[in-house]
Amino acid sequence: MTRIYFFAIILIYLSFVDAQSQTKQDSTGAVANTNELKGMVLDANSQTALSYTNIYNLHKGIGVISNELGHFSIDLSELDKTDTLRFQYVGYKTQYITIGQLETNSVVYLKEEIINLNETIVFGNNLDVVSIVKNVLKHKDANYKKATCKKQAFIREREIVKIKEVALNYKKSTIDELDREMIAKVEKKIPKYTTSYTDFLGDLYFTKNPDDSVKLKIEPIRTVSLKEKNIAELDQVQSIFENLVSNTEEEEYWKIKSGVFGQKLETDEEYEIDTVSDYKSNLSFFTRRVKYQLKYSTLDDKDQWEFLHSTGKYKYTLAGGTRVNGEDVYIIDFTPDGSGKYLGRMYIAINTFALIRADYEYAPDKTGTDFHLLGVGYTETQFSGSIFFEKKEDNYMLKYFSYKNGADASIDRSIALLKKKKRLLFDKTLKELKIGLELSVHIDQSIEYLVLHAKEILKNNLQVFSNPKLWK
Repeated sequence: MTRIYFFAIILIYLSFVDAQSQTKQDSTGAVANTNELKGMVLDANSQTALSYTNIYNLHKGIGVISNELGHFSIDLSELDKTDTLRFQYVGYKTQYITIGQLETNSVVYLKEEIINLNETIVFGNNLDVVSIVKNVLKHKDANYKKATCKKQAFIREREIVKIKEVALNYKKSTIDELDREMIAKVEKKIPKYTTSYTDFLGDLYFTKNPDDSVKLKIEPIRTVSLKEKNIAELDQVQSIFENLVSNTEEEEYWKIKSGVFGQKLETDEEYEIDTVSDYKSNLSFFTRRVKYQLKYSTLDDKDQWEFLHSTGKYKYTLAGGTRVNGEDVYIIDFTPDGSGKYLGRMYIAINTFALIRADYEYAPDKTGTDFHLLGVGYTETQFSGSIFFEKKEDNYMLKYFSYKNGADASIDRSIALLKKKKRLLFDKTLKELKIGLELSVHIDQSIEYLVLHAKEILKNNLQVFSNPKLWK
């Protein structure tokens, strides 16, 4: 997505998209379970949270995982006090605790377990840590093989928008419904702080065949969403915009423009839906978002995985080793050496060079993309990521990933919303709204993706399943 398109989306958010009610919508209508045990997993020495600890019930063969803050919740409805849970975290000693013990003390402390590799493994020569890191990408295709499979996954998205400054300076409108008075009302009622989230539980179907036209299909089981409270004036503007779009003829289209930059706006015809609200719950749109998010787990992004792709920018230290599911693993710490952006820790399998786990973030005083040009400013101020792959026979399967990013964005430009009609040489402008937009925002976004169960399936099982249109 280009940066100018990003700001076009901000404008549409401010002026035309409703802020939906602050209520939970559960597609199953289920009532939250009250018979549950809540606890927390911490590092025994630093007292810091251990995010995404695997918690497995040895008697029932089911498990949960701690969240980003180390919190976990266990359904007790079918458990006994003598049932044992296994707490497992890469690089830490595994603990076995009964339900009865957890009810007495629900805070679990895990101790780090780093072994001296020279004492346990004999190496023929001195280890080249940089070479070990480079081998992760060299062996990537062999270690992370695609499979036709069904995965039950939990996906959580979060977004917080803080508007520090906003002004909509009316300049011109040939859209009767969006006059100077309406624009003033919109500016006055724009919420300065909005929070939204989506929690999704469902089955994801993947194909390993590169020739298949559809690589991912999704079957929702349960969804919960929360968004900000309705504001009457914004509702009214949304209704106006929906009516305008619905009256767009075949040779007509809408475009947003700022100076020489322009972006044609997609209408809902592509998605065969009627309203903006339906668009948000359209499953094909959600599927595209999930496909985009899963690109993070391919390790291909040279920016997000800079410490794998640009090893010359980093200093690597072999902290020791550990064992993960019976496999010997290097523990490698990394920090910027010059222009590198990240610091963190990697766990790399000794025999296969598979990246088992990585936890990293921007180093102090480091930022991502940073530019200020032609009245547009954008600075990525925060990034942190975590990923874990689990070995299944001769393949490493994604178990979870999460990442957070924060950005400061600003714009001080004239923006025009245009309704155009296609012509041979120059398209004709039918309607126009022009305003001066002064906007400064901070945006925090996060995504968590957790695979609860996974199994390979036959290609026929994937072909007979078709995506539902909406998940509501």
